[in-house]
Amino acid sequence: MARTVDPFVGRLLDLGLSEELVSAAMPDWWEPTDSASNSARTLASLLLARRLSLDPRTLLNDNVPLGFLHTGPTKFNHMRLADGLRKQALVAYAQGVGRVALGAMSAGAVYDVPHDPLELRADLLGSDNAFVSFGDVLAACWSLGVPVLHLRVFPSTTKGVTAIAVRLGQRHAILVARETGVEAQYMFNVAHELGHIALGHLKNVSAIVDADPLDPANGVDELIDDDEEVAADEYAQSLLTGKPSFSVGRDAFSSSYGSATELARIALYASRSLRVDPGHIVMSFGFTTSDWALAMAAAKHLPQQKDAPGRLVNRVLWGQLQPSRSQADEQARAYLEAVAPL
Repeated sequence: MARTVDPFVGRLLDLGLSEELVSAAMPDWWEPTDSASNSARTLASLLLARRLSLDPRTLLNDNVPLGFLHTGPTKFNHMRLADGLRKQALVAYAQGVGRVALGAMSAGAVYDVPHDPLELRADLLGSDNAFVSFGDVLAACWSLGVPVLHLRVFPSTTKGVTAIAVRLGQRHAILVARETGVEAQYMFNVAHELGHIALGHLKNVSAIVDADPLDPANGVDELIDDDEEVAADEYAQSLLTGKPSFSVGRDAFSSSYGSATELARIALYASRSLRVDPGHIVMSFGFTTSDWALAMAAAKHLPQQKDAPGRLVNRVLWGQLQPSRSQADEQARAYLEAVAPL
C-alpha cells in the first residue's frame, strides 16, 4: 500500500486514516494501477463515500483536499476532542459503519426505544427471567431495530473511547469500541447508549461519542460531564436493576466481603432477591468502593461465556444480517467482516 505505488490510497493515508482502516475500506478488486482509471476511481469513491463518509467529489479531484461529507453536529461526552481531521474521521467512520450495518440487516419493523426503562425491563424480565442479562440487553437492541457492533478497526487512536451511538435518519446503531472482558461492564455500556437513544439525546445530533472517565488515556483536564450522561446512566441502571441509582458497598449485606470468592458468592445469592445480574452487583461494588481489584477478581468466579463480550456481540451481529443477494451486498459484508469480525 505504498503511496508512491498507489497515489489514490496515499491520499487517504495522508488524511490521517490508519492503514488498517484504509485496507478494510478499499474495494477488494482495487489494484494500484486503478489509480489511473477514472471509472475505477469513481466506483471506489462511491464505496468510500458510503463506508467512510468521504466526499466523493474530493476523491476524484487530486487538486483539492480530501473532505468528509457533512455528518452533522456531534456530542463528545466525558472527553474533549479538538475540531480537526481526527474528530471528523472518527464521526464519519462511525456513521459509515452504522450505515452499512443497517443496510445489511434483515428486513423487519423498527420500533421506538421505550422512554421508560422500567417498561423495557418488565418486558425483558417477563414471568420467569431472574434478572436482565447481557443477552437480554442485546436481544432488546436488535428487536428494536438497533444493531450493536464491536469494532476492531479505527481511523486512528481511540483515546479512551468506550462506545458510540449514531443516528442515520430515524434509525440508530450502537458501536462499541472497548473490550472490557467482563460481561456486566459491557452490558452497562450498551444499556447506556440505548438510554441516549431512548431519551432522544440524538434528536439533533448525528452521534454521541462516550469515553470512560476512569480510562487513563483521558487526562483530567479533558473530562467533562453533562445532564445527558447522568440521564443515560440512570436509564441503564433502571433497566438493569429497577432503580435509577444502584450501589453496593461493604455494608450492603451482613456477610463479609473478605475475598473475591465471598464477594462472588454473596452477589449470586443477592441477585435472586434483587433480580439484578450478579456481575452488575460486583461491578457496582467496585464503583462504590473503588476496590476494582477485588471486584474484577470476584467477576472471574461468576458464570461467564467462554468468549469475550465483543466476540459475542459480533456473533449476534452476523446471525442477524440478511444473506447476500448481490455483489453490493457481498462488498458490504466484506467491509463489516474487516471492521467487526468474530
